[in-house]
Amino acid sequence: MGKRLHTIDSIRGITLISMILYHLCWDLVYIAGIRLDFYMSYKRFLWQQSICWSFILISGFCVAISNHPIKRGLIVSLCGLVITAATYIVVPEHIVIFGVLTLHGSAMIISGLLLPVLEKIHPGVLLIFSAFCFTITRSISYGYIGFPGANVIKLPEEYYANYLTAFLGFPFKGFYSTDYFAIIPWIFLFWCGFALCRLLKRPKKGTLLLKRPFYIRIPGISFIGKHSLIIYMLHQPVLYALVMLFVPGAA
Repeated sequence: MGKRLHTIDSIRGITLISMILYHLCWDLVYIAGIRLDFYMSYKRFLWQQSICWSFILISGFCVAISNHPIKRGLIVSLCGLVITAATYIVVPEHIVIFGVLTLHGSAMIISGLLLPVLEKIHPGVLLIFSAFCFTITRSISYGYIGFPGANVIKLPEEYYANYLTAFLGFPFKGFYSTDYFAIIPWIFLFWCGFALCRLLKRPKKGTLLLKRPFYIRIPGISFIGKHSLIIYMLHQPVLYALVMLFVPGAA
């Protein structure tokens, strides 16, 4: 694709703003000790899932039109390591291991390496397969494969052994991370985004990605989406500093 899809930037920008507000609430609750009833309810989970699903789908979508997914994946993975190191040093009780950036970077690298294979699969088939695999592996970190409300297969405890297995989706007993996104199940959602993009750009469909709806630029929002990685890296330190400076009793 020669032209930048401004609509994707806009959606990413809106999602990033939502994430910043989510993390602001997190800081207010867990650092400043402020009670936010809505944030302690199931609404918080739905909010968090809307953010991570959007980011992961968009990231997979963009890999299908990226020229250098492996290079980009290495950069994002490095940023994930920086987040891990920073949280280990500054807030070890809230350490991030295998967080969302590590997932994004790893999924980009894996998809880049598998690109010749992924591109041979009909995008409709890949979309259905990936959605199915994502659904049945949602509970894999808890030791099961199955469907929501019906864990069908119990996995051997030996799978849950160390940090490598935790990275893949099998966290060992005692593993802790405030932001944990393993390869399984999330790479399947990533591939859903990849397959969706390939469906939209199929020549027989007239390459829908060239249509006007994909080039809607929202001033400010699109800019945020275009520079999402640097903003992501900076937003939490800035929020943390603001909460510590301006919220009485924050510690």
